[in-house]
Amino acid sequence: MSTSPTDEAPAQDAGRLGRTQLAALSVASFVPASGMALMPYLLVAAAGQQTWTSAVATVAGMIAIGFTIVPFATRFVGTGSLYSYVGEVFGPRARYAVAASLLGGFVVQLGSVAGVIAIYLGSFLRALGLTAAASTPAQIVMYVSALGVSALVSLRGLQTSVRIAVLLALISVPLMVLVTVASGIHTGLDLAAQFRPGEVRLDGTFAGVAIGAAFFVGFESCTSLAAETRDPRRNVPLAVMSVPLLLGLAYLVCTLVQTPGVVALHKGPRTDLSPPAALAVSAGLGTTTATAVDLVLAVAMLAAAIGFTNYGARFVMTLAGDGLLPRSVTRLHRRFRTPWVGLLLVSVLAGVVMTLAALVSSSPTVAYNAVGVLGVAVWIPAYVVIACGAIVLARRARQHVVRSTVAAVVGAAAMVWVYVSEALNPPPHPIDVMVWLAPVLYGVVLILLILNGRRSRRPGSASDSRPRTTKPRARSTAL
Repeated sequence: MSTSPTDEAPAQDAGRLGRTQLAALSVASFVPASGMALMPYLLVAAAGQQTWTSAVATVAGMIAIGFTIVPFATRFVGTGSLYSYVGEVFGPRARYAVAASLLGGFVVQLGSVAGVIAIYLGSFLRALGLTAAASTPAQIVMYVSALGVSALVSLRGLQTSVRIAVLLALISVPLMVLVTVASGIHTGLDLAAQFRPGEVRLDGTFAGVAIGAAFFVGFESCTSLAAETRDPRRNVPLAVMSVPLLLGLAYLVCTLVQTPGVVALHKGPRTDLSPPAALAVSAGLGTTTATAVDLVLAVAMLAAAIGFTNYGARFVMTLAGDGLLPRSVTRLHRRFRTPWVGLLLVSVLAGVVMTLAALVSSSPTVAYNAVGVLGVAVWIPAYVVIACGAIVLARRARQHVVRSTVAAVVGAAAMVWVYVSEALNPPPHPIDVMVWLAPVLYGVVLILLILNGRRSRRPGSASDSRPRTTKPRARSTAL
């Protein structure tokens, strides 16, 4: 990764993250309790009683994507995530295509995390009688506050980020386990109805995959911390696969247990409670527990904000080092040696995205759903390109060609279907617009990166850093 002449010292945490720490941050960034709370509810809305088909298909697709990324992670060390990997097989020009996808993806994904925090926190405050918490100005204040806190924590370094993110993620899991178990006891599992073959709907299954993918997109983001990890070529692949494997299993179990209770919620009267809070009340845990669920999940989601702030900052710093963004983005904080300009950049852009969504949406939930759909759609090109790259890499190395090809085809097909499904079965307005806004956003970002890259190559330009024209070599593990 390139650094500016005034910031040649390595980041404070270079080489310090161990295997457990990296994997813990990777899993914590997706806040297991939030997926346990929302994924079953949303899958039931799409697939009905047979939600397990969507859950299994989603997890299988994400594991397949993981298998396309692992061969790169075991060979190469970089801070640009998939952007760094794709140059190994397709050359430097292909990296622009992935850079545009991930730059938009990190920003929008971080914005959607702020949106979830605001939804849970707003639900909690409304339960206390503060009805204005659902208003657009209040939600915007919550977005800014959440992003500000995550940026300040991330500024203090990866060690601090890992400790706080993991702690926040862990405190929420027992409560969602309690809600899930209570719901299962209250309604029973009704496995006969869930596994009734004649009632499986392919359209519902595919629609569920499009929804479920949103809970995993970006799971490989920990690869951007490879240069700050001990033994990265061994530890990064384990951290990457920990999300689809561990969380995939947890979400599948929760889906099976919660489905009868969630089906009853969908058939019952509409409430202002968040889905997990409503499930807690229906399971007989009372309104106090329901209110606690909202507060705990709101706080726990800061773990995701911290994780994606760190990932995004390292990624944009890499782009700046390669001349695709202004050189100022590579600056490190003098005390903490963290990319403070990158942290500020991704946080501000994420706040702008969520604010705009809130201003054009009818409710906080609609604003979050719109940004969530946009984030998934923008990330798809990166996954498709890396899947193709995995096939090329396997053929060149003459290793695991069949496995890599099958994983790449399954993973790429699953992600392409996510987009096609949203286009063929558009969600309500304004969420439906996001499917078509995604390619526009991608194109704009791509053009800006190309123009900035060309400008940086001009003799005498302010940014005296040329984009790399050679493939980045895998560095030794002595980082």
